[in-house]
Amino acid sequence: MSVPRRIGFIGLGRMGRAMALNLVKAGFQVAVYNRTRQRTTEFADAGCEVAATPRALAKLSDAVITMVSDPAAMDAVLEGPEGVLSAFAGGNTLINMSTLSPDYTAALARKCHIAGVNFLDCPVSGSKPAAEAAKLVILAGGDKAAVEKYDKVLKAMGRAVVYAGPAPAGTALKLCVNLIIAQLTTALAESAALAEAQALDPALIFDTLAENPALNCGYFSLKKDNILKKEHSPAFPLKHMLKDARFMLAEAARKKLELPVTAAAEALMTRASELGYGDRDLSVIQLPLTEPLRR
Repeated sequence: MSVPRRIGFIGLGRMGRAMALNLVKAGFQVAVYNRTRQRTTEFADAGCEVAATPRALAKLSDAVITMVSDPAAMDAVLEGPEGVLSAFAGGNTLINMSTLSPDYTAALARKCHIAGVNFLDCPVSGSKPAAEAAKLVILAGGDKAAVEKYDKVLKAMGRAVVYAGPAPAGTALKLCVNLIIAQLTTALAESAALAEAQALDPALIFDTLAENPALNCGYFSLKKDNILKKEHSPAFPLKHMLKDARFMLAEAARKKLELPVTAAAEALMTRASELGYGDRDLSVIQLPLTEPLRR
């Protein structure tokens, strides 16, 4: 199938910037919009058109990709007289790669269907390094034929596309995957805190994990320096996982399902956020655990 003549990309933050650059590198015609204008400079220098509004971007594009922080940010670029949806006349495609709630995503899918707009629900698994290397895993929901039509576009940003089913299945799968990431990170942070409390070097934990094939997890290696050096430059900011954990718990409550370990992880993330660590890497959750030991 033919590739759209132009891809519009909204949201040039930590993840979106890398994803949009990979589309440019793959040879797609890319136009961009970002609320903070200075983030568009490198795209203009690369020959991309920079739109003044989301509506203007949509008018340039057959497909618009959104990669924004939360439902409020999504509403800001989609709705109103200058929003993306005001420019779509039917036959266009909206590909959301942000992590939103299943409820929000289902409502957006219905809205797009009524407007004659194809909608793909495609959040991603992976953090900044994977985005930069085009090794994200795209969790795709929507009409399967539409997902297949955009396979080359999606794979310019990721190493694989996992088809989950009709929207909001992509978002639902993303919450399931991020639940595991939240708990893996909590396990590392608590394990390191327990080691310190027992006068052990936490590096011994990682030495042991590396020697055990059943526990030698690539994610643990990614977070090793964060935990051991207590340096938490953001690959995946705490505030975003906290948002996702709250989506998980809300969805579980709707289904009358208990997630007690996730609830405990959300409480620890909330503590870290209240200490002002929201913009730091998720692994910063170790600080509320270990700082009291230093007093």
